[in-house]
Amino acid sequence: MIIEKSTTINEIISAYPETVRFFNDLKMSCSGCFAVNFDTLENGALMHGMEVSTLIHQLNRFIEKLPVSAVEPSTRNIRVLPPTGIF
Repeated sequence: MIIEKSTTINEIISAYPETVRFFNDLKMSCSGCFAVNFDTLENGALMHGMEVSTLIHQLNRFIEKLPVSAVEPSTRNIRVLPPTGIF
């Protein structure tokens, strides 16, 4: 998932449930807010007095550190093993 300033906070939390902790640590109680369904990351940053580019950078760093099992399947790295020669 590519996170941009137009990405809704709900899209982020749906793809990466562990980001609830990230937002809570920043005192952004996004998971309990009614606006989470339509508020963009940019709006959330503005409402909390944050620079959106900084928030996106911090959020991406947080997501990069998540264990593979916590990352949405479409963003996981898939490793293909070479054939063994046994058929």
